[in-house]
Amino acid sequence: MQLFLADCQFPDIENQVKAYQSFVEAWENGEIAKSDKKDKFEMLFRVHAPGEGRVVCLCKAEGDKEIFEHFAPWRAKFGIHMEFTPVISCQNVVDYHKDLFKTLG
Repeated sequence: MQLFLADCQFPDIENQVKAYQSFVEAWENGEIAKSDKKDKFEMLFRVHAPGEGRVVCLCKAEGDKEIFEHFAPWRAKFGIHMEFTPVISCQNVVDYHKDLFKTLG
């Protein structure tokens, strides 16, 4: 599975408040935990910067379909702007660079 960094920005305070009302309810009733870990998707962490209207997530996903299924409802309901960046782990950095250094001599 691929790691993805999701940078999510609320369009305005009204949508942020509505989204957090929904998030609090989903967190407390267990929906968030359920949606955060599925067969081909796992939310690794989510951090909030409510003063900036921003949420940053790190997740693992099989592909774009799983990313879409997890994040699209939040975008559709609250207009959250989302940018996704494929990222790699520290161990990947080490492994990939060792291979690179071999080819460079």
